[in-house]
Amino acid sequence: MGHLAGCGTEDALATLEAWMAAYGTDVLNVAYSYVRNYHQAQDIAQDVFLRALTKMDSFRGESSVKAWLLSITVNRCKDHLRSWSVRHEVHDEEQVALSRAASDTEAEAVGRLERERVWQALQRLPVKYREVVVLYYMRGLPGHEVARVLGISEQNVRTRLHRGRALLREMLDEGVDRHERL
Repeated sequence: MGHLAGCGTEDALATLEAWMAAYGTDVLNVAYSYVRNYHQAQDIAQDVFLRALTKMDSFRGESSVKAWLLSITVNRCKDHLRSWSVRHEVHDEEQVALSRAASDTEAEAVGRLERERVWQALQRLPVKYREVVVLYYMRGLPGHEVARVLGISEQNVRTRLHRGRALLREMLDEGVDRHERL
């Protein structure tokens, strides 16, 4: 594990704990946006932080820690999705829906339904658009860091954001039109 042997181990573990506290939710949410399974996303998040611990000395500070961790997450998710076992299993895409509580008020229920509708539309986007939208809007990364995380140009990020938003808008409008016809 490189520099983790000896007296630097405690410092490395303290740094890792701080990163997990600060960015754990972001890593988990990005992983979930790819694999659409909460338990797999948790496994990937754990793997990301283990990899970060072992590669801590390779972090050169060219990007933020958050961007570096999310880059590891994206790469780990893509590896996971390419694996034979994932391509040959049945996905449980709506496991998160099991934890929905009964609505307290009508306003909360409407808000929850709208967020769920947007989330479902987001999950139907092709990966190349979904990953940019999630990193930019949901994880709050600026365009240049999204580009670095995904290994694409900033222009590509802007193009994918534009197309992703247009597809989302189309899907959401389609849902409204279909609902109004019923």
